[in-house]
Amino acid sequence: MNKQQTKKEWITTPILPCTSIEETLAFWEELGYRITYKLTRPYQYGILERGGYELHFARVKGMDAAVNYYGGCLVAVTDARAVYLEFTKKLKASLGRVPNTGIPRISRMKPDATRFTLTDVSGNSIIFVSFGEKDEEVWQNADNKDQSPLQKSIAVATRFRDYKNDDMAAAKTLDVALARPGNEANTDIAEALMIRIELAGSLNEPNRTAACRSQLEAIPLSKEELSALKLKHAVDVP
Repeated sequence: MNKQQTKKEWITTPILPCTSIEETLAFWEELGYRITYKLTRPYQYGILERGGYELHFARVKGMDAAVNYYGGCLVAVTDARAVYLEFTKKLKASLGRVPNTGIPRISRMKPDATRFTLTDVSGNSIIFVSFGEKDEEVWQNADNKDQSPLQKSIAVATRFRDYKNDDMAAAKTLDVALARPGNEANTDIAEALMIRIELAGSLNEPNRTAACRSQLEAIPLSKEELSALKLKHAVDVP
């Protein structure tokens, strides 16, 4: 993908809404950000800095974090996976768990993924993505015509799960594909089942989890093939 190079003369800084400047700044500070500015009167405004970039927040009176569906921004980092591991560790230390639902929350990130979304205490969704072309390649993989039907379904499901945070759509995509696998490779069927097991966990579908595990156990895979898929998708299967 070609990118036009321009001299940086202007800087755009989005101002994200928040329910309380104190609570919001404290949340991000727990994740390793540094507060560089805080104003509580006559209005609430705050700035946090990390890695050479800033997040700006302003309190919106009467705001409900639960219905803040549109606040957010994109943060490009050197290694999104490393940032994810750091954030989950700190969230577990401060909250006693890694929240994947509710507010605040952090999306799940697979070992080979290039991005994750962190939703803060005010409902703002900040997308952290790795620099480079891999993120674009993963997105475009769903449009690759040189794939079998099941491979394409896996790519589409990955796009739903990792880029749109839509586990339900990802699960439906795989369910349709697995219902008519056709002449597909065993490794591809196993991969689709592993992804579906992980999705069933997030969607609280114990019966679907059990069914997919039974199907997976019946597929003849070598130890090397099974180990590679388990490492790729970080799914706890026999």
